[in-house]
Amino acid sequence: MSPLPRRAFMLSLLAGAVAACAPQPGSNPLGREARARLRIARIEVVTTGAAFESTRAAESASRLGPDLRATLRQEFSDRISGDGVTMSVEIARMNLAGSVGTAFGRDRSRLQGTVRLVDDAGRLLATYPVQVEAGTAAETRTGAVARATVTTAEGFYRALLRTFARETRTQILGADLPGQRILRQVTAD
Repeated sequence: MSPLPRRAFMLSLLAGAVAACAPQPGSNPLGREARARLRIARIEVVTTGAAFESTRAAESASRLGPDLRATLRQEFSDRISGDGVTMSVEIARMNLAGSVGTAFGRDRSRLQGTVRLVDDAGRLLATYPVQVEAGTAAETRTGAVARATVTTAEGFYRALLRTFARETRTQILGADLPGQRILRQVTAD
C-alpha cells in the first residue's frame, strides 16, 4: 500500500472513531436546560376514548385517571410547583391480565398512552409515547402455579401505574443517578 492510500485509510478510521464517540443528538424534545428547570403545575389524565382490552381493565376504568394522577404526582413530587407546565396524559389502551394467564405466559398487563407537556399559553412543548407492561411468565409449571397464587390483578394494576410514572419521568428528565429515587421518596412531602 502506498503512503497516501494508507494515510487516507487511517484518517477514515480515525474519523469513524471520532464520530462514534461524539455525542449524538438526544431524542428528548426538551433541551438539557429546559429539563433542569422544568416545574409541573398540573397533571391531567384523560381516559375517555381508551380501549380497555379486558374485563378487569374495564372494571378499573373509573379509577385509572385519579390513581395514575396520584402516582405521577408522587413520582414528580420534587418538580411540582404552582408556576409550571401542565402534564397532560391521554391513555390509549389498557389490558389488565389475571395472575393465572400471566404466570402461564398467556397474557400480560399493559398500559399505553401519550404524555404531553403544555405551557401556560397552551403551546405544546414536548410529547412522549409511554408503553409499559407488568407480569412475566414463570419458567416452570410449578413456578407458574406458585406465582399465580401470590399475584393478583390488583398487583398488576399497581405495577402498571408505578412503571408508567417511572417511565414518564425517565423519558422527560432522564434516568436517576444511583440513590436519587430513594432520596426523592424520603424527602417527599
